[in-house]
Amino acid sequence: MQNRQLIYRIPEQARELAERYKSHKTLFDRTVLSGVLAIFDEVGADGDEAIKRRTLQHDQVELKELALSEAYAKECVASLKPAMRDAVERAIRHVAEVNREMLPASWEKEIRPGTIIGEKVSPLDAVGIWVPARKGPLVSTAIMLVTAAKTAGVKRIIVGMPPLANGLGDPGTVAAATLAGADQFVVGNGVSIIAAFAQGTSTVPEVDGIFGPGPGGIAAALSMAMTYGKKSVLGIGPTESIILADETADSRLTAYDLLNEAEHGPDSSAILVTPSSALAEKVEAMLRDCIEETEEPRRTVLRQVFGPDGKGAIIIAPDWNASCDWINAFAPEHLLIKCAKMKEELALSRIRHAGELLIGEYTPFSAANYGIGITAVLPTNHFAKAFSGVTSRDMVKQSTIGRLEREALAELYPIIRELGTYEQLPCHVRAADKKLREQ
Repeated sequence: MQNRQLIYRIPEQARELAERYKSHKTLFDRTVLSGVLAIFDEVGADGDEAIKRRTLQHDQVELKELALSEAYAKECVASLKPAMRDAVERAIRHVAEVNREMLPASWEKEIRPGTIIGEKVSPLDAVGIWVPARKGPLVSTAIMLVTAAKTAGVKRIIVGMPPLANGLGDPGTVAAATLAGADQFVVGNGVSIIAAFAQGTSTVPEVDGIFGPGPGGIAAALSMAMTYGKKSVLGIGPTESIILADETADSRLTAYDLLNEAEHGPDSSAILVTPSSALAEKVEAMLRDCIEETEEPRRTVLRQVFGPDGKGAIIIAPDWNASCDWINAFAPEHLLIKCAKMKEELALSRIRHAGELLIGEYTPFSAANYGIGITAVLPTNHFAKAFSGVTSRDMVKQSTIGRLEREALAELYPIIRELGTYEQLPCHVRAADKKLREQ
């Protein structure tokens, strides 16, 4: 790690902090969006051939086939070591348990005499799951998204991923997705696969929902897919984590918690926010040793995150409320709260914007990423102010239900008559009027 101070004080150094995180609200720009639109047009015109061209151009892999065979998927499952298979299957069970609890149910209720309203919940018919791999395999992402879709009752789940040099998908990711319930696998350049999910090609089926994390290009592709009528969740970009801690937190364990999410890549944000100057200084002092004991290539990544151009930082706030306010403004993907009980309750009441809230010393980011069962596919780049993480709730849709008895329609008729007349829609009024007069 380069020799520079990581500690910032607010409000005194708010301007320097803003400069360090100036790109935080920008996941992609118009140039990226324009390039993505061109790929969508290519895939719409040339189908599979466009995906192969773009994969060769961007991933340097020449693909003969886009679809992975069922035999390859079975081979990947068979090749899992017993301990890994047990971990995958346990993780799937936990994710399924959580998603079953989150899944909305159909309902009806009589809210006024003769007036029944409700919602019918239906799963999407088919979803496309994008699992990136540029920074390393993401087995956990496949588990979370495929299991969420399966739990929701989605009939067809297609997983897309970047190809390895041999043109196949990462074996562990394919195995985990197969065990979670994936029906089909395709490989190719990420933006072009998402474009294919949105439009359909001879190999890649058109789907109703498209989900997955990735950098700006992937986020732009998901945004574009929504213009084709596809359901998605936006703002799932490079990882962000904040630790909110007071003087009771263990400084060495806090340093390791900072490295937890930072190791994903040089564009990771890893921040400690605390009103304790003593904790901040201890953590900063320990970071160097913790980084140097990490194996390559992650050591180099961590040096970049906590280097002069990275997004690692330690922030000293004047008090607990100011700490919470800064976190709300940042709206992090992952938030870990480690403090005395009274301050924990205050933080939970005050913090409104975070993709996930993990509580206590024994709830590291990695436990949420792999084992608890809650989703780790969460909004980044300020999107947590408006978006939630991807769960089974995103794999279903709701149709509203309305049912009226004659008396209830009669009671509503004056509203229909007045509004329909004002909006100059006489057939609206007549449809109700005739029912009341002729039956």
